[in-house]
Amino acid sequence: MAVISQALKAVYFDITKVGSSSLKETLWELDHGAPFKGRGVRRVVNNLRWRLAAAKLMQPRNIHEQEGYRTQIFSLSKVPEGYITFTLVRDPVARMKSAWKDKIHRNQFRWRAEEMDIENEGLPLDPTFGEFIDHFHEYRAVSRPVRVHTTPYSWHLGEDIGFFDWAFRLEALDEMHARLSERLGQPFPIHHANKSGLSQRDDRLTRRQIDTLLQITQADYRLLGAMYDINTAENALAA
Repeated sequence: MAVISQALKAVYFDITKVGSSSLKETLWELDHGAPFKGRGVRRVVNNLRWRLAAAKLMQPRNIHEQEGYRTQIFSLSKVPEGYITFTLVRDPVARMKSAWKDKIHRNQFRWRAEEMDIENEGLPLDPTFGEFIDHFHEYRAVSRPVRVHTTPYSWHLGEDIGFFDWAFRLEALDEMHARLSERLGQPFPIHHANKSGLSQRDDRLTRRQIDTLLQITQADYRLLGAMYDINTAENALAA
């Protein structure tokens, strides 16, 4: 089962690299009456806490590790009576690029103690976007953050987008805000847990790499149907 919000009377099915941290922290605050304490000025201290939590020496501080807020494979578990289901999606190519920018780089591999594994496989620690696409499956085989943040949409949403009462687009957040505010009976707060900084890394792709990326994301576009167009994505990549 996904995240169940009693305050919103809704079940949120999260997707990695599609605002899931922000939405989960917002739902946490609505249901607990206080902000989630894993961020803010305590971020540096929390880095140490992550290590201690991994060693089972203290409770985890990341929202995705909290009971009831973990990212899990899609399940048709019963939705509570009177609750609606919703999810937030984004253009599959944009999601893949976001994963590369935020999770596939030297600092992330070092943080997860994966540097040696990456280097032993002959993979760059700071790959260009094209290098990442060329070695997509190798990176997924070695690195947990890569696997977690590039899972196919069907892993999160099942095989039918029509299952959801509401499927919002990240590129049109105003619609989600309006619908959830109406359901909540007050303005739905939007937190921004993860903000991507400006990247100077090479995101250019060759024609072959574009074809590979479209093949990787083809099933995602098919699942999302009319919400996104793979041909539009291809034209943008080739421009």
